[in-house]
Amino acid sequence: MDSLQYFGVPRENMRLAEMHAGMFHHLRLNTHVPSRSEVATLPPAELRTVLLDWMMRSATEIIPSRAQIHEVLIVLRARSDITQLTDISEMCSNYISGE
Repeated sequence: MDSLQYFGVPRENMRLAEMHAGMFHHLRLNTHVPSRSEVATLPPAELRTVLLDWMMRSATEIIPSRAQIHEVLIVLRARSDITQLTDISEMCSNYISGE
């Protein structure tokens, strides 16, 4: 697995996140890091859920940095349906600015 495809999140971090989520299942921790391909192709509603889970509900090992979400924003802006992704783009921009 190429960590660059997953915005630089190492596979080991994802494995540890899955392990901790199993130990603390009552917390409903997110263990999924979206790939660049998913960000580029998922339908808007599904993408919104995936990104929100990654930004707000992730296990500590995979919480995205502002730089990683900036990379997500670059991929989003390259999509042909960017006009349908305004809310997702704003969500990412707010995360980057710390709002």
